[in-house]
Amino acid sequence: MKITLITDSTCDLKPEFLANEGIPFAPLKVLFGEKEFVDKIDLTNAEFYEKMRSSKELPTTSQVNPGEFYELFSKELEAGNQVIGVFLSSELSGTYNSAVVAKEMLGNDNIFLIDSRTVSFALGLLVIRLKAKIDSGATAEEVIDYSKKLVEFSQLYGMLDTLENLKKGGRLSSGTAMIGKMLNLKPIIEVKEGVVNVAEKARGSRKGLTWMIEQLAKSYPSGKIEEMAVAHANSPEKVSDLKQLLLERFEIGTIHEIEIGSVVGTHAGEGAVGITYYK
Repeated sequence: MKITLITDSTCDLKPEFLANEGIPFAPLKVLFGEKEFVDKIDLTNAEFYEKMRSSKELPTTSQVNPGEFYELFSKELEAGNQVIGVFLSSELSGTYNSAVVAKEMLGNDNIFLIDSRTVSFALGLLVIRLKAKIDSGATAEEVIDYSKKLVEFSQLYGMLDTLENLKKGGRLSSGTAMIGKMLNLKPIIEVKEGVVNVAEKARGSRKGLTWMIEQLAKSYPSGKIEEMAVAHANSPEKVSDLKQLLLERFEIGTIHEIEIGSVVGTHAGEGAVGITYYK
């Protein structure tokens, strides 16, 4: 029985890549005021950052509803396929729970759901790994067992370039944001147990990149890494610098480059860069 892997738009993998790999995705919605855009369909990443730059208020996002998952799942089941769905952390969005509702509505044992406990480029790397496992001929049960290990050992770090979005979103006072700007503070976030936390506050971008690389080195003391991903929020030059630093320090088989999309980009802001790997 064929297995179809399904994810959501917050995996931040390019729609063309997902289409080529045969991975359907459920898009979240992005709202600027009253105007709604379908993530990755009505709004590209470049258009999103341009709109956000000129907006006084931060956009909002809305989860995928159960009806959309019902349709996606039904199509695959009718084709005689099993479904494995992997979605952003249930702590960050109701999207995973919508998938659970859709599965219950269909009452079908050929639907397997994974709460990634992460988001964005870490979810993207998880999707890439799971698709490779499926392509290797693994059964749905084997893929689910494999996913549990990946979820447990997944690590994401992202360095913010600006505090403006945290200020606009009410997560930071204007005074604190101003002090942070004066001190050139670059918060580094991580996703831990499904939620976003501040892992470190670096003084300047170079120190922030160095700190993230040092964390990576703790997991790979041999300096050899099979596969990882780097990410950026509309800042290809910065991610290019990050890749160079990584390749100077490590021997890396594959580095996937992923662009942070609207959901995480709303909070992280333009200019963020990050890494994700398995500890």
